[in-house]
Amino acid sequence: MKRHNWRGSTLSLRLKLTFSVLVMTLPLVGMLFYNNFYSIHVVREQVANSYKNSLALYMNLIDSGLNDASSYMSNVANGNDLISLSHMANDEEYNMAKVYLFDKLMNDISLHSTVSAFFIYQEQRQDYMDVYNTLRYSFEERARVQGYVIDLIREKRFPKAFLTKRWQHYRIGQQDYLIDIVLAGDTYFGAWVKTDELMGPLRSIAIGEGGGMLFANDRGEPIMDIPLVHDNGIELHQGLEDYYLSGTERKFLVVGAPSNRGNFNLVALIPDQQILANLPYLQQIIWFITFAALLSVPVGLFFIRRDLMIPLSKVVFAMRRVRGGDWSRRVELRNTSEEFTILAESFNSMMTEIELLRVNVFEEQLNKQREELQRLQLQVNPHFFLNSLNIVYNLAKVKNFDLIMKMTMSLIHYFRFLFRSNTSYVKLGSELEHTRNYLNIQELRFPGRLTWSIEAPDYLMDTPVSLLIIQSFVENSIKHGFTNKPMHISVQISFEDEERQSSMRIMIEDTGRGFDDAVLQELQAGNSVVNEKGERTGIWNVQRRLRLLYKESISIRYFNDEESHGAVVEMILPTDPEMEGMT
Repeated sequence: MKRHNWRGSTLSLRLKLTFSVLVMTLPLVGMLFYNNFYSIHVVREQVANSYKNSLALYMNLIDSGLNDASSYMSNVANGNDLISLSHMANDEEYNMAKVYLFDKLMNDISLHSTVSAFFIYQEQRQDYMDVYNTLRYSFEERARVQGYVIDLIREKRFPKAFLTKRWQHYRIGQQDYLIDIVLAGDTYFGAWVKTDELMGPLRSIAIGEGGGMLFANDRGEPIMDIPLVHDNGIELHQGLEDYYLSGTERKFLVVGAPSNRGNFNLVALIPDQQILANLPYLQQIIWFITFAALLSVPVGLFFIRRDLMIPLSKVVFAMRRVRGGDWSRRVELRNTSEEFTILAESFNSMMTEIELLRVNVFEEQLNKQREELQRLQLQVNPHFFLNSLNIVYNLAKVKNFDLIMKMTMSLIHYFRFLFRSNTSYVKLGSELEHTRNYLNIQELRFPGRLTWSIEAPDYLMDTPVSLLIIQSFVENSIKHGFTNKPMHISVQISFEDEERQSSMRIMIEDTGRGFDDAVLQELQAGNSVVNEKGERTGIWNVQRRLRLLYKESISIRYFNDEESHGAVVEMILPTDPEMEGMT
């Protein structure tokens, strides 16, 4: 059945009327939506710029403090006081130099409020010394940081080349730190900063309920306030050049400022709901006008639907059911306009005449199909008849009367079956017996060069199959597959029990030259194969007959065997086809 195309749908009266009403209202609704979203975008952009400026200002302060600490560390590392630790002759001189450095760092660390602690590690003596900017660090935390720093230096896991971003993020235990290390001889001088202390001044900035500020490394991993990020599904790996929205159920405006002195960023997570909290009045007005405009559309369409669309829908529905094969469908209209009443009566009268005409056409098509099927069956007979006469003639020339008698008897059985079988179906046993007679004839024609075997279960012998379905493929194998070498033809039949229906598998194989690539491609595509004389092959005749008899319930495959390279034909047929005309 031909499907309704889209062009017909776009030209429907229903769509035109609906489109006309929408054209008058949608521009207004679209403008209101645009103003609404534009105002939201402007507010977000203003909030993002405000927070971005604040973050950039504070990040500059942090970078300034880190830069001062890095410059101080570089000056100390380049001075003689730190390098001299590697050249002390004895422990007494080493301890005196160590005490001097300790006093110097204790006096200078107060000038660097950003730094939490300075440390010195003498690799040759494996001696570690640190000074702290405050006494609020516990002994356990100091020991934990000291052990991590020593492992970091021993394993050389810190940047050794000159970098602009010298302060690297490390997670030690459950805390996050920024660490910078410089090398002077075999002595390491460094500092570490606890990230929680950098956030102190920012806690006074109002972010909104549920929001927050945090540090994140350059891989998009949160350095602090990890539950806020993970629980809301916030992505931090995007660029910080501009703001963006992120989050699963709850959306957050993500604004950030990167550090110029370390591999970390300062990020603000602002709840989007809090940003739009200042626009309730404007949003309510816009949404009220929008919904009012949308509600006016159904009012305008109500009268059109009642007087025009409902009767038209009934007519269209009846037409679609007819297109789907329901030829008994009629249109029933009550209390409608006179025009639709005339249309419904005309449609019902026309469908009655079409239904009668369809029955007559269907019967005529069945007769034509039967005639075509008989013509396809008769196309096989003249070809084999000429071959048979040629075989008898060759045997008569050599005066082999025993073989002539045997050949003649086989031909009698063969043609007796062929001439009496004017039906569409025969029993499988009769078809196999007919195929054996044919193979006996060909075996006499090619003595010592042709062998064959037929295997089929006895309980399938009464199963109806299409006439000449097996013998035609066997004949094709001998005609097109024979070479100078001996050839074996095998016919195997088995029963297949599937969920929807039971079926029978027929495999016809030979050890000849196999299908040509071009022929195999055409057969697999279901096309007709024509020989050099312009004649269709017997395979096409069989395939055409099977399509006429079994419709789409069959499966035919053509391929070449991987080992013998011979042709293989596999057919799967239902075991309960319509047995019209079977004797």
